[in-house]
Amino acid sequence: MSPHHQDSMRKTIGQVVNEVAALYPDNMALAHPDSGTRYDYHRFLSEINRAARGLMSLGIQKGDRVALWAPNVPEWIISQIALAKIGAILVPVDHGAGKKELGYILEQSGSGSLIMTRGLAGDEYLTILSEIEYGQHLEHVILIDRKPHPGTISWAELADRGDEIDAETLADRECEIEASDPVAIMYTSGTTGKPKGVILDHVGLVNKSLFSAQRQGLDNQDRLCLFFPLFHMFGNTCITLAGLIQGASIIMPCKKFDPSSILSAIDTEQCTAIYGSPSMFIALIDNPQFDTGRWKTLRKGTIGGSPCPVELMKRLVQEIGISDITVAYGITEASSWITMTRPDDPLDRRVSTIGTALECNEVKILDPVTGDVLPPNTPGELCTRGFLMKGYYRMPAATASVIDREGWFHSGDLGMMDERGYVKITGRLRDVIVRDGLEIYPSELEETLYKAPGVSEVQVFGFPHPERGHEVAAWIRPKEGAQVSLEGLVQFAKEHLSEEQQPHYFKVVTEFPMTRSGKVQKFKLAEMAKKEYLGS
Repeated sequence: MSPHHQDSMRKTIGQVVNEVAALYPDNMALAHPDSGTRYDYHRFLSEINRAARGLMSLGIQKGDRVALWAPNVPEWIISQIALAKIGAILVPVDHGAGKKELGYILEQSGSGSLIMTRGLAGDEYLTILSEIEYGQHLEHVILIDRKPHPGTISWAELADRGDEIDAETLADRECEIEASDPVAIMYTSGTTGKPKGVILDHVGLVNKSLFSAQRQGLDNQDRLCLFFPLFHMFGNTCITLAGLIQGASIIMPCKKFDPSSILSAIDTEQCTAIYGSPSMFIALIDNPQFDTGRWKTLRKGTIGGSPCPVELMKRLVQEIGISDITVAYGITEASSWITMTRPDDPLDRRVSTIGTALECNEVKILDPVTGDVLPPNTPGELCTRGFLMKGYYRMPAATASVIDREGWFHSGDLGMMDERGYVKITGRLRDVIVRDGLEIYPSELEETLYKAPGVSEVQVFGFPHPERGHEVAAWIRPKEGAQVSLEGLVQFAKEHLSEEQQPHYFKVVTEFPMTRSGKVQKFKLAEMAKKEYLGS
């Protein structure tokens, strides 16, 4: 244990939720305005315990993998905590998964049961499941629905089964769970190659949630707006667990990202904290229904997932008044956040850095070639230690390639740290573009091009070029109603970037290819550009 772990909590997720519910029984735990569901902590805990006993009645044991495939509904969070209480391992599935992705995750994780909804639009999840071979191997399919469906157990039936098992039996099972036991296998979006299942334990998720909640200044009076997909760690850990650990309220405005429901819930539910990627924030404040006056209760929250443009941060803090919003950097393999700014950090520090290491983990910058620790303000690879994953599920070689013998996780992200411990991300090891032998960092160009008039979002990326090694493209999404011309962009780049940095290819687009967790897929942009510009 390094000195950073001195105040860490050795508790399971179940223990923490039990304690919080005892402390704040009348606080609202979860609200889902859509379905009219509202639970105070007392009722929330009893719903969780009923589901946990129902799962036990099906014979689900400690260590069994149970997949969860649903959009943002209250039962998602209830299932998450119920599975943690009985020692089962949660395997979240992207709510937009198709046949291939669902089949791969069920099979790779060896999930014995699946908790799911009928679908986002109609019964499409049921149709997809019936078309996968692995579907036949599942022992139980639990359907989050009032109406039963052949071959599945309805949510109501699960709860009724829970009444057959007494509270002591559940309490005994809870006593068998250790803080170091695995609690989830979360699949990384796999921007390159096959998704990898990251094995996470109770102690990692609990401590990262606790320390990040403290850094943001969350307390039991906060109301967190949760619209980030729950299958993603940002949704299920950085927002949900961080809120629950403090006895705060989780407000879930929509099943999947829907700006108008979110805008209305922020106002009617008096949300105090908001979370999302820069693209999500841009979509909310660019929406015709956006009105600063309806955001007056918002003070806190976190922007993560990709670098935050200066202009966006200025608008959020100075014009809209979310004065204490933080910027954070995290990865699934590190049980969520690694660094975070402080609510009282000056604006420029909140946009030019990703903050300092959380108190429960360490960060260092290494030379990716020699492995030496680099002096302040020198770019290298960001590495972190403290509450990391237990490994990639059934992928020991992949695990060994990212966690070194001293327990440091090598992120593949390039960054530098100043004398005060503030970290800047300068790019991905594989995102650096080398053109004519010169290194070009996309994030530096993006920051500059964001300042061009009428620009809402910028993506700068490299694609292979026969003569130059790589070429640089800048694709731009204009603000609603703004006129952005290619000539104007080329001119702006000439005036603000050095000749070596100039993108040679510009394009105005209406959208970018995204992962469902809100990250732009640069490798797809590179493929599109190669086809478009080089015809290959």
